[in-house]
Amino acid sequence: MKQGDAIYTPRFCTVKIAEVLSREEAHAQGFTEPTHYYQDPEFDIYGKHIGINRMIFAAIIKSPKGAQ
Repeated sequence: MKQGDAIYTPRFCTVKIAEVLSREEAHAQGFTEPTHYYQDPEFDIYGKHIGINRMIFAAIIKSPKGAQ
């Protein structure tokens, strides 16, 4: 998954990925709204409110490559 991808999520329909972040970076930047996307074993997708009826979305890496 990469920046600019359009992904279908159960909660928000199709969203555009604005960022690809680690879980720590995403939380620090305010991406806390779950989309209930479970289709990819490597990524979660969370949203962040940026105004009335406006959100941006980030792909969150579930675990660093090689981590177990």
